[in-house]
Amino acid sequence: MIFYHPDCDLRFSEYGIEIPIVDERASHVFSALKYLYPFLEYTDLKTLPRITREDLERVHNKDFIHRLLGTAGERQGEIYQCYELVNDQGKFERYNPKNQKRDWKELVETILMQVAMTYNSTKYALKNGFSYHLGGGMHHSMSFAGRGFCLVNDIVITLRKLQNEGAIKTAWIVDVDVHKGDGAPEILQNDTTIRTFSIHMKEGWPLNSGTVRDPWFIPSSIDVGIDVGEDDQYLARLESGLLEMQERFPNPDVVIVVNGADPYEHDELPSASFINLSKEQMLARDKFLYQFFKERNIPQSYVMAGGYGSKAWEIYLQFLKFVGENAPFHLK
Repeated sequence: MIFYHPDCDLRFSEYGIEIPIVDERASHVFSALKYLYPFLEYTDLKTLPRITREDLERVHNKDFIHRLLGTAGERQGEIYQCYELVNDQGKFERYNPKNQKRDWKELVETILMQVAMTYNSTKYALKNGFSYHLGGGMHHSMSFAGRGFCLVNDIVITLRKLQNEGAIKTAWIVDVDVHKGDGAPEILQNDTTIRTFSIHMKEGWPLNSGTVRDPWFIPSSIDVGIDVGEDDQYLARLESGLLEMQERFPNPDVVIVVNGADPYEHDELPSASFINLSKEQMLARDKFLYQFFKERNIPQSYVMAGGYGSKAWEIYLQFLKFVGENAPFHLK
C-alpha cells in the first residue's frame, strides 16, 4: 500500500528554508501512480495515531524532547541546529526569515504526522508484506538532537513503538541513502533487537568528522562504504552485505528500507556527489531489495529519505511502477 497525504509534505520553502528538497517530489510520485492506478487514494489522516511524548522518549532523550515540544525559542534553537540554518559566524545560512510564512510549531506537527505515517505504513507491511510511505526516512536524527535535516528519527520511533505493543521483537533497518545512516546506530548502540545496515559514500558527510556539522563515525551492524569510482561495484556489494546480514542476524520480523534516491547521478545536492548511479542502476538496486526480502518472507516497509532536485521523484516512481506491474495488490 502507498501511504501519502499532501498535508504531510514538509514544504520547507514555506518556512524560509532553502535546501534543494523539491517540495513536490512525493506529490509528483503519487500523481503519476494515481494516473496508472486510479484506485489509489490519499491516506485518511484520521487513521494516524497520535505520536506521544512517551513514543518520542523511547528513542530520544527527555531534554531534547522537552526543548522540541517546549517554548517557541527552544523549538527554534533545535530547528536551527537540525537544518544548519545558522553558520559558525552566527549568520543565517539556507534560511531567509523574510520568506517564512509558517510557524516552526507547524513544522514539528507535520514531522510528527510523518512519524505516524511511517508507523502506520510499517504496521500495514507486517500483515501484508509491503508498504511504501512517500515521506519519512529521517535517518540522521540521534538520541540527543536532530541532525542533517532530520528532526526526529521516525524509523526507530516506529520500531520501538511496535516492540512496545508486542507486534514485533526484532527488526532490520536497511539504509541505501547515499549518506551513511548514523542516527539509528547511535540510538541503538546497546540494542541487539534492531540491526542496522548502511551502504553509503565512503567519504564525505557525515563521515569527514572534526566539526560540529560532521558527526563522528558510528558503526552500523554492517557498513558498506563505496569509494569514488566504485559505482560499478555497488550492486554486488549491496548483495554481499545483505547476505551477511541474513547470516549473522537472520529472520527479522520486519525491515524498514531507507530508500534514498540520492545515489542517483542527477541528484542535485553537492554532498551526495561521491556516488553516481545511473537510473538503470537505481532501479536494479530497488528491484534487488524488493526481491531479496520477498524471497525470505520478510515484511518490507519503505521510507523516502534523501532525494534532491527536480529528477529525484523519477527514481521512486520507476520502482513503484515495477511493484505495481509485478504485484499490483501491494499498491492497493
